[in-house]
Amino acid sequence: MVVASLLCAGSAWAQSAYVGGAVAAEVVRTTSTKNGGTTYDGGNGEAFAGAIRVGTFLTEHVGVELEYFRPGKIDSSADGPIYLAESGLGGSPTGLYSFGSTAPTDLVYPIASQSMRVRTSTTSALLTARQPLGRVELVYLGGVGFSRVVREIEYGFPRIMAPIAPIPISYSTRTTQYAAGPVVGMDVRVGMTEHAQLVGSLRVHTLGQSVVDGWMIRPSIGLAWKF
Repeated sequence: MVVASLLCAGSAWAQSAYVGGAVAAEVVRTTSTKNGGTTYDGGNGEAFAGAIRVGTFLTEHVGVELEYFRPGKIDSSADGPIYLAESGLGGSPTGLYSFGSTAPTDLVYPIASQSMRVRTSTTSALLTARQPLGRVELVYLGGVGFSRVVREIEYGFPRIMAPIAPIPISYSTRTTQYAAGPVVGMDVRVGMTEHAQLVGSLRVHTLGQSVVDGWMIRPSIGLAWKF
């Protein structure tokens, strides 16, 4: 419905509508904590991605765009000590664990592994401003990005710990969060034919949520087709 509305709006205002696709990269930088020789973060890293865009110009210089961006998973890993939140001699552990933090209670397990995978898929609603320069167009964009953040964490424990306490050798968690944050960007669109354009893009997103707290830089290159 959104795509049809954009295309109809382009026809009604006698301005150009367009669709496009791009191959992209994602660079994520989030809040991190370093404890000893171990760094814990919310998904720092880089990944390949793809983007689909549809838009129209309501006037000669002002328009709207809808973009769907899906990156690959960003992997990270960390090893560190595990502490029980509560413990006692002869008692059973409560099942609450902390990785790599300073704990006032007994150290039960000296080392464990932790691997994490994060993917942030985003649908962005953008307002655009076009600056024609001959066959080249500079397009400035700004709006809101609605993101689906999926984080999967897998914990592993050495087998020699199994007889000490009733804890599994490994287990995993999965968290899905829906977030929203501002996004700004810029396109450089080079005319190849009457309808085809080569598009170089850059988007910057910010997220301030419990799963991902930081910002994302998303460069891409692709093609657009104007109607």
